[in-house]
Amino acid sequence: MLFPEDKHFSESQPNKDFKRLVVDYVNKSDKFHFKTKDFSKQFSHIYASRLDEMLGLIKERAKHKWGTEHPIKQLAELKEDSPEKCIIVGTLFKHQELKPSILREISEENQLVPQPPRSHYTDDADILILEDALQRIRLMGKMDVHSFVTGAVCAVLGYEDGDGRFRVEDYLFYESGLQSPLKPLEHSPLLVLISGLNLGSPNDYSMSMELLQQWIFGNLEGFGQGRDWEAASVVRVVLAGNSVKASVKPKNNLHGRPITESSDLLNAVKAVDTFVYNLAQSVNVDLMPGEFDPANHMLPQQPMHQCMFPKAVSFASFRGVTNPYACEISGRSILGTSGQNVHDIGRYSKIENPLEALKSTLVWSHIAPTAPDTLPCYPYYQKDPFIISECPHVYFAGNTGEFRTELWEGSNGQRTRLVCVPSFSETHSIAVVNLRTLDCQPVCFKVNEFDDAEE
Repeated sequence: MLFPEDKHFSESQPNKDFKRLVVDYVNKSDKFHFKTKDFSKQFSHIYASRLDEMLGLIKERAKHKWGTEHPIKQLAELKEDSPEKCIIVGTLFKHQELKPSILREISEENQLVPQPPRSHYTDDADILILEDALQRIRLMGKMDVHSFVTGAVCAVLGYEDGDGRFRVEDYLFYESGLQSPLKPLEHSPLLVLISGLNLGSPNDYSMSMELLQQWIFGNLEGFGQGRDWEAASVVRVVLAGNSVKASVKPKNNLHGRPITESSDLLNAVKAVDTFVYNLAQSVNVDLMPGEFDPANHMLPQQPMHQCMFPKAVSFASFRGVTNPYACEISGRSILGTSGQNVHDIGRYSKIENPLEALKSTLVWSHIAPTAPDTLPCYPYYQKDPFIISECPHVYFAGNTGEFRTELWEGSNGQRTRLVCVPSFSETHSIAVVNLRTLDCQPVCFKVNEFDDAEE
């Protein structure tokens, strides 16, 4: 949008006569904020905390599903000579030969032929293992190794065979627990989800962004789908990561890696500040950091510093938030990420559909099960904040390529709207959720498809 330099993203003024719906809002992301920063802890503690917290929750579900006739045992209590059908609870671990290993890279550093880069690390030889606090055992039977990832806690029903393996006859996950009932609403508040603005990229889509702004301001006719989808009902806009994408230019450095130009990064951040400044004059805006934004890389990513947005920060309607991000709007529980958790699951399993990966994290009751194994995260010691102990009403992931959505219904009567938010720089599209009905629709702002912008 800022390339070449004579192109500018101008400030826009909202319609002063426009009356926007006002609803209750509560930020529930406190558990994702760093209280202290101690990187001296081992990452094993987060697995221990995860298993300890999930153990009691899953045991209750196991008793409800399988009854009390099958005992719940620890791995140390299993006996090969007298196998008994029982239930064991533990953390899944996938042994994958193709998974990147720094030790393997060091041992092979003298090879003359570099290994080809991989985007997926699954193989037919992958093994699924269950670990508790003391031991581990290989799982066989009715569990497809390619449908799971390391880090998910589950209960399995079966027995140990003579080869020291556990034959699985059935399994279950916590499925995100109970969900607060939906209270009826008189109005239809709309939640707008945007991701992948990638401001600073060489592509110029300023007209699409201008249309987006004017729609939110209520200055466009014909973009609504009835009274429930009017722009006046938009109560909050969430920018779900990757708002910044500075141009990357190769440099002749020691490792031959590309270096991001600081001036390009600065211009990109300024463009984000201007865009958020425009929106914040009319609507509440939450800005989440993403994989490529100027924020800490480990999950949970902390809010981008307000000094980077000197214009937008002047409005109380602008808020920098964490990734993951949790809030409550009009009594609806909202939870979402910028997409790193979904992408990482796709790399280490055969769950290639982002919507299926998002659904899996809800079933597994964990936002980022692959952290810290393959997804960087803070070394939590006493509590794992990524556990989903209360099922949200809306659960989203940003930067997932194209728009996808589904209304998930859990075994405990939960109903959750799953949303894969498209990258705006690629699709010029956003996702809009009606918080009264939990319906979700994409809205496209491609200039050359203006007449079909609602498709």
